[in-house]
Amino acid sequence: MTEYDCPLCSNDYERRRELRVHLEVKHRKSEIVSHLVESTGSDEPVLEGERRAPPL
Repeated sequence: MTEYDCPLCSNDYERRRELRVHLEVKHRKSEIVSHLVESTGSDEPVLEGERRAPPL
């Protein structure tokens, strides 16, 4: 049973560590950051200490 899906591609992983290694090796940092920024769904600035958690 897969529990962790890569938000940037269609790969599935059983363990969180496997997903983390996949993200670190297969995706560029800029691609990950762009996805996180787009997933917030808001153009409002976020103040320090009020950061939203990225969706899982």
